[in-house]
Amino acid sequence: MQFKKGSFEVGSVIYPVAIKYDPRFGDAFWNSSKYSMLQYLYMMMTSWAIVCDVWYLPPMTQRENESAIDFANRVKSVIAKQGGLVDLMWDGQLKRIKAKKEWKERQQEEFSKRLKSE
Repeated sequence: MQFKKGSFEVGSVIYPVAIKYDPRFGDAFWNSSKYSMLQYLYMMMTSWAIVCDVWYLPPMTQRENESAIDFANRVKSVIAKQGGLVDLMWDGQLKRIKAKKEWKERQQEEFSKRLKSE
């Protein structure tokens, strides 16, 4: 999960909510790269139930000398911890993009340097 920093720059109180879906009776997640909107709607309408846990967490305010990005990351971390999620620095859209050739080559080069030094 990833937040836009603008919501955290205005100095307002943030009321975090953690929602975790239970896929045992029906999966509320829409994998748009796998299912069309109509297929997803059909799966939702024909599922036994959509069950989720919702946690309303204590209000959070920005700390003194805390940047908007740090505040957003702190809120994200609290939500992830409550929902039992892994707190990552990127969102799920990363898996939909093919890695650039330059990135791959850079990783291969760094890996080969480690192999040579051992």
